[in-house]
Amino acid sequence: MNSLQVCCGEFIRIILFVLNFIFWAAGGVILGVGIYVKVQVDNLVGVTVSHDTLNTSALFLITLGCIVFVVGLLGCCGSLTQNRCMLLLYFSLVTIIFLGEIALAIAVYANKDTVTQSIKDQFSDCMGKYDNTTTPNNVCKDAIDSVQSVLHCCGVNKTTDWKDYNHPLAPPESCCEDQTKCNYSTAYQDGCFTVINTFVNHNAKYIGFGVLGVALVELLGMSLACYLRTYIMKRDDYEQPYTV
Repeated sequence: MNSLQVCCGEFIRIILFVLNFIFWAAGGVILGVGIYVKVQVDNLVGVTVSHDTLNTSALFLITLGCIVFVVGLLGCCGSLTQNRCMLLLYFSLVTIIFLGEIALAIAVYANKDTVTQSIKDQFSDCMGKYDNTTTPNNVCKDAIDSVQSVLHCCGVNKTTDWKDYNHPLAPPESCCEDQTKCNYSTAYQDGCFTVINTFVNHNAKYIGFGVLGVALVELLGMSLACYLRTYIMKRDDYEQPYTV
């Protein structure tokens, strides 16, 4: 192998290591935050989000952090030790994640109307179960209160949606900034689905750029791992030629 190929191989190895070290560190931070929220959920005060929502968010962060941490660690160790098996496993995992993201994006886009209607139906169904007192932990009540408090919205499409769910005089307190004087005139006037839909439409290009950026980084990692593994195989063959 000539010196140019060696320099290129070492440069790619360093770039791959740095890239995955960033992912490994980010995964560790996400995992740490998720574990902290999960452990301290009962001690968190001054937050408007329900404990069920915090628990769900914590589990999501822990899962995401574990995936990013493991993938980043494989990339770091594979590039640092120049281990072909680790690089192959890293390439395979990133490829699976990349293909999964594409499949999910296609499925959501192809069924966007169905997904949209499903979200509205589930929210409406939870509104019907909001005052359910038969169970000690009303998940629907906690979820709706969290959404309405965080997004400053009320109902599905409009505030008066609550009149159809046994709230003729006033909506739930989570619909109002001042919960001590909550009524239909002081409540948030925008429906939650309207707020979410408006946010997505106004920020669609930024969301698209973010998804495209993640996809490009994944493609870069896959390409670098593939090149580095090929370089290591050629180098090993060159240094240890086959002899009869």
